[in-house]
Amino acid sequence: VIRMAGLYLVGAWLAVQVAETLLPLFGTPDWVLRALVLLLALGLVPALVFAWLYELTPEGLKRDADVPTDASIAVATGRRMDRLMLGGLLALAALIAAERFLLPAPTAPAASAAAAPADGATASQPTDAATAAAAAATDNSVAVLPFANMSGNPEEEYFSDGMTEELLNVLARIPGMRVAARTSVFAFKDKGGDVREIGRTLGVSHIVEGSVRRDGDQVRITAQLIRVEDGFHVWSETFDRQLDSVFELQDEIAGRVAKQLASTLGDSAPLAQRGSIDPAAYDEYLKGRSVLRTRRSPLTAVGHFRRATELAPDFAAAWASLALAVEVSAFNSTAVQQVALGERLPQMKAAAERARALAPNDAMTLHALGSVARSEGRLLEAEESFERAIAADPT
Repeated sequence: VIRMAGLYLVGAWLAVQVAETLLPLFGTPDWVLRALVLLLALGLVPALVFAWLYELTPEGLKRDADVPTDASIAVATGRRMDRLMLGGLLALAALIAAERFLLPAPTAPAASAAAAPADGATASQPTDAATAAAAAATDNSVAVLPFANMSGNPEEEYFSDGMTEELLNVLARIPGMRVAARTSVFAFKDKGGDVREIGRTLGVSHIVEGSVRRDGDQVRITAQLIRVEDGFHVWSETFDRQLDSVFELQDEIAGRVAKQLASTLGDSAPLAQRGSIDPAAYDEYLKGRSVLRTRRSPLTAVGHFRRATELAPDFAAAWASLALAVEVSAFNSTAVQQVALGERLPQMKAAAERARALAPNDAMTLHALGSVARSEGRLLEAEESFERAIAADPT
């Protein structure tokens, strides 16, 4: 029974690895892999019961009670299997020990450059760094903390994270607005804490936080602007919209935040209006962005972006993200997956050029064009594109 358990677990692990490699190539939904894992987990108990009741003999399967000990194939080969299993367990333990004790521990990303200690500073001076960051904050600086997912479904997390990222992008386009970077704010995801301390760490004067609740094509977003100095609310509002007007909703929230900070922003130029987008295309886009951020399954991200561009051929951000996902897949996928993907550079160029035709000055388009130039060895052009992308979106 113990040997059967070991063999079953090894076989199940191999099946999951093969499925994880091959399923994304065919655009299989994520639930298929989850269902396979669940079925394999449920199958362990019947396999053990079967191993307990039956014995494998040269004449085939027989009930355990009817088989003499010396007639069991399991007994004849058991010692060799035991040695193999013991060797495998020792190798696994050695790998875990090496990862735990020999490799350097990963370090959490710094919340922001303002919070990092300066040259010569020591770890015993965190208060000084936070004080310096708070002193550097201006009245027109803001951080958008990851919005809470209130949909009751953990799989909707990609949508609330995507709305946070999109709102952050819109705020960054407002002249005079200083917005904390994505990496900085997402370091506080699911951590909670005093917004005053978070704001001082990020070096901003205001915090935007909120929640997202989605039900089909309806979305409700609650957003609030908080002053870091005293922790009091400056503004709070709830928005109910259809998903086909999601860009309008993001622009409206950003406009309300800008209006509250108008005394320091002055007469800022109004945001350029963005057209509506197919809700299904936008959903695929947000799923692709969520997967791409993790770098764990870039081919899955490629599939999401391709479906987004098929549903909304004029969706520039989806085309640019498709180019970036194809590039990432070259470094974060297996050889089999890369063969299935095909030639990387022509696909990158086609998607980036389509994005250029639709939104030539968008930060993500410039990012994609820079990546194409870098891949072709045109490094000066790549540097110029990346610098323009940063200027278009400082976050």
